[in-house]
Amino acid sequence: MKRFLIIIFSFCLIILAWVGFKLNFIHYEKQADERIAQVIEFQGASIENRDILVDLYDYKNGCWYQRTIYKDDPEITYDYEYTRSENKVRVFAMYKNMSLDLANKQAKYPLYDIYFNGDKIIEVIER
Repeated sequence: MKRFLIIIFSFCLIILAWVGFKLNFIHYEKQADERIAQVIEFQGASIENRDILVDLYDYKNGCWYQRTIYKDDPEITYDYEYTRSENKVRVFAMYKNMSLDLANKQAKYPLYDIYFNGDKIIEVIER
């Protein structure tokens, strides 16, 4: 009987940890979507004017990652990285997997590092 209780307790503990991880992950995704939407508006782009190619958590860099193409700038892919620990969004742009400097291209929308305090933008660094 004691062994059965240990197995049940262990199973419940694993399920509880998994549920906590999933709830945290859902909150992280929602927060990242909100911050990235704020950055897109700050850039002067339209959320309706984009196609999201990739939307996932990047375990290697520890951030939420979105790769986007805008319909009015289809040659350039914009990468948005939201890091919750620093509460910032970094915007990168590439032309056919090449940096814009090497390709001698100009992005239509500016590239920023944007820092937040709560829901408000507190610092903008243009790159």
